[in-house]
Amino acid sequence: MGQYFYAVNETKKEYISAWDIGGVAKLWEWCANKWAAIFPYLLRKSNERGGGDIEIPDPKYAGRWAGDKVYLVGDYDESDLFHKAEREFTNISKPLAEEFNDFVELKELQLHVKK
Repeated sequence: MGQYFYAVNETKKEYISAWDIGGVAKLWEWCANKWAAIFPYLLRKSNERGGGDIEIPDPKYAGRWAGDKVYLVGDYDESDLFHKAEREFTNISKPLAEEFNDFVELKELQLHVKK
């Protein structure tokens, strides 16, 4: 079976499930696949004055996690943050993936949003 991981923002009380954006959730799987591209999108810090930045109108998630307490936390971790996130935090996986796909535009790099 193995250990599964969520991306968790403890500051904003949000999390992302790889299963909801077309992925699988073991550490190796996060590291070696396209859904990990959400991290630069969420963590970007920019004053938007240069080319190659966000050009979609009113992005909600681009840079949203910059400066926050963010973890890729396993379900076996003694902190219980994985399970706390499931119980108490907001799962932003689907709306994040939809916005990310608008930004990326290339079909082969887009995330598959679980319906």
